[in-house]
Amino acid sequence: MLEKIKELLLGVWDFIKKVFFKLVSFICNIVAFFKDPTRLLKLKADQNRIAVSIKEKLSSGEYQVVNCLFDKSSNELVNPEEDSQIITAEEIDEETERQFNGKEMIVLK
Repeated sequence: MLEKIKELLLGVWDFIKKVFFKLVSFICNIVAFFKDPTRLLKLKADQNRIAVSIKEKLSSGEYQVVNCLFDKSSNELVNPEEDSQIITAEEIDEETERQFNGKEMIVLK
């Protein structure tokens, strides 16, 4: 599933909102993105939709985190122009590191 999501994200890369922070905070940046009322409604409206966050350490030493909604039944991103976000930061906080636990992708519930 991770590879499919990455492939889809590359297809809409230019349309995704990009933000830059010194530090990515799990609560302030990742959870807050998915707690947006519009996104919550989209997640609740269809049990096949999931909230996905992908973390990657870039060769520059910075981190990139992509937040998006994914529809498991259609294998497509849900409205990527509005419901996807790319965060680039110098560091990630301890809670973000703990949540990812060495994995590249997490599904938030």
